[in-house]
Amino acid sequence: RSLIQGIAAGFGATAELEWTEGPPALINTPGWVDVALDVAEQSGYLAEHAESPQMGGEDFAFYLQQVPGAFVSIGSASQFGLHHAAFDPDEALIGPAVAYFTQLVPRALQIVAAQ
Repeated sequence: RSLIQGIAAGFGATAELEWTEGPPALINTPGWVDVALDVAEQSGYLAEHAESPQMGGEDFAFYLQQVPGAFVSIGSASQFGLHHAAFDPDEALIGPAVAYFTQLVPRALQIVAAQ
């Protein structure tokens, strides 16, 4: 607040800070991360499409507060972010992602049915 008010005062203005809380931290369930990674390795998806962890906010965090799981991002290979006007995803990535999820879903359903 002090920084905002100080900068505004330097320009002869006033300022207020209004904080809007975003989604909670997205914390994957370790067991489901293992399943997602195992299927990705078995299908060859991980070797081609591995990404480092991201620190961005994600609404999926609300689901993970209610149900154990893991957030899986298929990526886009766009030089611009998802919400950027120039976002241009590589559509060739859709097929490998579909193949991966086609193997992941039955595996996840088997695990849930066994619980």
